Amino acid sequence: MPHAILFYLSHPPGQDVPRYLDRYAHGFFFHMISELDPVLGTELHDLPRKPFTLTPLPWNPYPVLRLTTLDDSLFEVFVDMAQKMDERGLTLGNRDFKLLRVVATPEGHPLAGFTPWEEILTAAPKNDLELMFLTPTVFATSKPGGRTRHTPIPDPRLIMGSLLSNWQAFSPAPYSDPEVAALREIFDLDLVVGGFDNLKYHHVHAGKDFFPGYTGKVRLRLLSPAIEARAALARLGALAYYSGVGAKTPFGLGMTAEVHRLEAKRSKSGKANSQV
Repeated sequence: MPHAILFYLSHPPGQDVPRYLDRYAHGFFFHMISELDPVLGTELHDLPRKPFTLTPLPWNPYPVLRLTTLDDSLFEVFVDMAQKMDERGLTLGNRDFKLLRVVATPEGHPLAGFTPWEEILTAAPKNDLELMFLTPTVFATSKPGGRTRHTPIPDPRLIMGSLLSNWQAFSPAPYSDPEVAALREIFDLDLVVGGFDNLKYHHVHAGKDFFPGYTGKVRLRLLSPAIEARAALARLGALAYYSGVGAKTPFGLGMTAEVHRLEAKRSKSGKANSQV
């Protein structure tokens, strides 16, 4: 089942958190995976679409790494990784950190938890989907000549296209090719922006480069009455909390959650006024 885990790290006294924490955390993650399971490390590295997200979160007084996974076997590796980090710490850039604690439930933090696939599959169909984009989100699409276009706007077709691709790659119940084609057409023609709040533009580092992106709350409205499309909207909305949206999610971009789910988790954790 999909999981989200937070790793709280100690901050070296008198030292700043490394500027490119996303890159260092990504490199450390793959180093640890390869050490624990070399075959899995190679397989993950070669996958064009990764079954995890890795997001450094700003925190006061501690930095936090949020890991999510859509693969149960990878969750087990996360547990082993936490044990290794607890024993020997971790190095990010030129800074040495210690693992303070691990949070894996919404009672501990609204960005942690798990959801069985069965619950996602049976999510109640809906016409409206309200998403909170918590870290800058950008979409990478191909242009003629092999170039890449980076789109930092909440285009409904791109949002749902990203989530649908994640669903097809990692869900235990992917749609058939004709169903995918039909859903993409409906999302292209009959899904519109119904409103937004606090939408902001960002220019941020991810991996080896800088990218444009947006954050904020966006409400999508489905005009089609098709029950299959309404069911897909609910499923993909629930998936967003774990898969993220758009490009560079293994480097911290595209962290997303349904607003009502995030608020419910905040209520459980008592962190209604948290920074995230």
